[in-house]
Amino acid sequence: MRLAAPILLAAAAVARDTFHESLTLHPLPDGKLSVLFEYTTQFDLHHGAGSTHQSHHSLTPPGLLLPLERNNVSELTVSFTSGQWHARRHGEAGPLSYDAGGGGGSVRGWLRGSPAETDAAWDAVTHAFGGMFCAGVVGAEDSGEAVRTFGELYPPARDDASHYLVSTPHLHLCTENLTPFLSLLPSKGVSGLSALLAKPGVVLAWGFKTEGIDVVMPTADAPGSWKGWWEGVVDLVPKRGERSFTINKVFQQPLPRVFPAASSSVIRVIRPRDDRFRADPAPPRTVERWMDGRKRTVDEWDLAKVAGKDMAFWWDGEGQFEHPLSFEPPLVTISRVAADRNAADATLVVDIANNADVDRPAVYSEVWPWWVKGWMSELAVSIDSEDRRDLLRDIEYIPSVPPTPSTTTLHLHLTLPARSTLRLSIPFTKLTLKYDDHRPDAERGREIPSGVLTLLDVEGEDDESEADVDHRRSSRRRVYSAKLLLDVPTPDFSMPYNVIIMTSTVMAVFFGSIQGRLVRRWGWVETGPSEEPVVEQVPESERLFPPGEKASYDIFEGDLNANDTDSDAEEAE
Repeated sequence: MRLAAPILLAAAAVARDTFHESLTLHPLPDGKLSVLFEYTTQFDLHHGAGSTHQSHHSLTPPGLLLPLERNNVSELTVSFTSGQWHARRHGEAGPLSYDAGGGGGSVRGWLRGSPAETDAAWDAVTHAFGGMFCAGVVGAEDSGEAVRTFGELYPPARDDASHYLVSTPHLHLCTENLTPFLSLLPSKGVSGLSALLAKPGVVLAWGFKTEGIDVVMPTADAPGSWKGWWEGVVDLVPKRGERSFTINKVFQQPLPRVFPAASSSVIRVIRPRDDRFRADPAPPRTVERWMDGRKRTVDEWDLAKVAGKDMAFWWDGEGQFEHPLSFEPPLVTISRVAADRNAADATLVVDIANNADVDRPAVYSEVWPWWVKGWMSELAVSIDSEDRRDLLRDIEYIPSVPPTPSTTTLHLHLTLPARSTLRLSIPFTKLTLKYDDHRPDAERGREIPSGVLTLLDVEGEDDESEADVDHRRSSRRRVYSAKLLLDVPTPDFSMPYNVIIMTSTVMAVFFGSIQGRLVRRWGWVETGPSEEPVVEQVPESERLFPPGEKASYDIFEGDLNANDTDSDAEEAE
């Protein structure tokens, strides 16, 4: 009984952890389907009462929390994104997972402690999670030093701490990232909604994909939480010409059984703005909620009621899907291109469209590697080719120190006029990379991280306003552009290899001929007493014996002896 009491107390403490999972389906106006998996766990760090430091974990894996607890991390967000989100065609400013980046991989964290302590801890955390997700999320030649100037743009959920951000735009989402993600879930991809995700051949074939985790460590006053997400965009009309779909066709299996430890397992469908949309079985629950500044109707099902079955969705009376000629734009869109003047100089052209009816304050941010040098004196702000530098309230520019691994950060505090598109033109120069900075694979250019537009007037999605559209009723604080591929000045890599090959060929021919002359020995060879000797045609200057003499070569002893023919004939008799 003395041993049973501590065990029961620990079990009671661990039982407070809760796990929630959901699957959200969002039909998009361009005939595609956005699929979002979300897994949320509420937890506490249950430490043992003995002298030995112990932590009890039930639904949260120790491999996720121990690196954060050891390095005094308050919050951490890791995301991987592949493909491009088409905001104008999809009708949304970004994916449903608001923390997803614009492209590649990124790690963002808040750490407690002095700067010297947090620098070492940040290196340990990034390497730990890079190994966990089988991804090189750090690299001096790609990301440089951690960016700290985003602290005001990414407010912490807990207390004040030091902010760090590292971006690696060259990373791509693959099976090596999906498998560790599933291993962090308590269901492990065996049961519950994670069983639909445990099909790499299906989910990795989607065009746009994003995966990530967001962890907030607990404090003495508040529990911790960690959320994992996976989102992808499925093309519903590849061949058939109609966009009706079922769970079995999208995931190639029916709905799985419920995960026993899950507190809730919910399937949601964001209804499109089309009264012809139907679902079978009919939704037992329909709610209205704010999503990204617009009020949406959401149908919900409990997985326990539909487990083992299939669900069908279609549009009444719709045959072949006709692609619309125009789309309702989201409240904010952003696009970025590079206009090259020549091989070394270019201009970033950033278009930010504000489709709301009011002016909006925002901050546009860029993170560049050391080989991108911006010219802030030539920065231009315009609307319809008219100079509007009055809309630029402030500039924060921290240049890199080339050629050391460092980054350039740029923050532009802007006012976005209502119903207009603001254009930023930022000239820059692409510096020449060192020879060993180039990757050993085929040269395809270098990528720079996505641009970030931080909206300063959003207030969350909890308000119950009667309006259908309100730009403040959104939890999307950041809108990302796509990552950008730049053609950097590249030396002629073929010349060194041509020189190496030519030199090796000359050396091989020269060495072979000289070696042959040094080690090869020429002489007379006697074939037998009854036959005329066969004489090699050797120049007189290279003969080892005078003309008229014969030689015999003993292959075993390796001696070359000269004998006269008379003594050989006597021994033969």
